[in-house]
This record gives sequence, C-alpha cells and structure tokens, in this order.
Amino acid sequence: MTIEGALAMYEQHLTQRGNRPSSIERTMRRLRLFHEAAVPVADVTQVQLASTYALRVAAGMAPDTHRNELNETKTFWRWCVHQGLVARSPAEQIEGTGRRKRGKPKLRRGEARAFFAQALKLAEVGDEAALALATILILGLRVSEILERRVRDIDVGADGVLLWIDHGKTASAERYYEIPEPVAGLLAAKVRNHQPDEWLFPAEAASGHRRREWPHHHCQRICKLAGVPLVSPQGLRGTFATLAREAGVASHVVAREIGHADDGVTKRHYISQGADERARARALLKVVEGGSGNHGIETRNFDPMAKTQLKVTP
Repeated sequence: MTIEGALAMYEQHLTQRGNRPSSIERTMRRLRLFHEAAVPVADVTQVQLASTYALRVAAGMAPDTHRNELNETKTFWRWCVHQGLVARSPAEQIEGTGRRKRGKPKLRRGEARAFFAQALKLAEVGDEAALALATILILGLRVSEILERRVRDIDVGADGVLLWIDHGKTASAERYYEIPEPVAGLLAAKVRNHQPDEWLFPAEAASGHRRREWPHHHCQRICKLAGVPLVSPQGLRGTFATLAREAGVASHVVAREIGHADDGVTKRHYISQGADERARARALLKVVEGGSGNHGIETRNFDPMAKTQLKVTP
C-alpha cells in the first residue's frame, strides 16, 4: 500500500471518530508535508522523516508549530502499526526540538482597546476578518468557535443578539453568549438575508468555511495598524481571560466563559501571572473602603473594552 492509500484510510478513520472537518483537513495537510504520496508505506524510514522534520525546523517556524506537525505524524504511524500496515513506526524515535511556549503573548488594557478600536473601524466597512477577531477578543472564543459558526448561531432578537456554540473542542465548549454592542449590531447585519445553514465566514475550502490561518494572518495585520505588539488570536483569548480576572471575575467563572471544564488550564495558559493577586488586592480594597465583597458578578455581558467592565448584581 502507498502512503496515499494509507492517508485515505486514516482520513476515513478520523471522520468516523467524529473529528471536526477543519481539524481533519489540517491534519491531512500536515501529514502530506511529511510524506510522498506514491511511496510504499513499508519503504518509509526514520531517516527520511527526520530529514523532513529538520527542514521544517530550519524554516524558522515556531517550535509549537513544527512539534505539533511531528506529533501528528507520530500519531498517524502509530495508527498504521495498529492497522498492521507496518511492524513499527519510523517516526517514534524522532525527538522534537525547541521549547514550547507556555501561553501566548497578550495585550495589555490600553493595547487591547487600541486593537479593538482598529478592528471595529475595519469591520464597519466590511472587513470580515476584523469582525471575527473583534468577536474573539470581546468573548474570549477559540478560533474554531468563530470559524465554525453558521448563520443560525447568531440569534437576533428584540432583546439582544446571542451567539450559540453547540459543540466544540470539549464538552465544556457548549455554551452561549449575549454579544455586546457594537459587535452585536455588526454580526446581526452580517447574517441578515442569509440562509440559516450558511457558514458565517464561508470560503472555498473542503470544510466550507475559513481556515485557521485566515484570522492568524489578519490578527498580525490589525496589530500593526493599531500600533500594538503582535499577538495571535489565541493571545486575544488570553487577553480576555486576563482582563476579566483583573476586573474581579472569579477564575472558575472565567474558565466557564472561555469553555474550560475547570480553571487549572485557564490559570496556567490564559491568565497572565499576577492577575489573581491584583484581583484579590482590589477586592480587599473594596472591603476596606466599605464596599460589599459579597456581590454576585454577572459575566455574560462582560466587555473587556468597556470603561465600566463589570455588571454587578446585588
């Protein structure tokens, strides 16, 4: 059997397992970078795969990127072993190089406001990528959670605009948001006169919607226009989490808002170091000054770009 035949079987396996189409497309694209389609599976060697990996590293990409590619390659070959296509994996002994980053660079408050203002300015004249990124920042979404939305997921009503996420990376990803203005109005206008099952951000791709590279590329563009440090869409998600925590929202609530089952991952990878301490110091100051430390904090309408960042309910 050739590599192309094995990849076709593997793609079918991923589909039957329930992986998202966009995830499968990304996996297959990465695997084809490492393998020649016409080569028999039994002829692939560790030396060949290691050489390809070395070229990916030498291309100057981030360690997270090339190490993820290597991990996908290892997973594919383990599946090949399990299927009896080869006796052992030629990729198993290849070591990843470079240190992974813990968390992603985030924007500070003033930088986040500048980015958001620039994104809104562009979105108002029809820049779809800017609208997607403004939504990621204001709600703390994963890239996949905005790209995989359909028109029906933007629920426009007289009492506001909701964003529904009915599936995602984990079970905890299933949630909904009340979208704050002005993003709510821009999204409502975007879905007007479109069919419910159309993609929110369609593209000529196998998945039918934009790829992950699309918001990544445009995030850099908007950062440059706004005059702020370059961050990724994942960094915007971390910015939301950090600003929410610093504003006094409990870490377990922040975790729920961004679709985590608990706040462990949120604290390690999304909330900047020191945010917990600053939030506790502000809460203590309120108590010392005579304010109530026993308020319930409603985060569904949390807007990190607003001057008043919390809606407090007695």
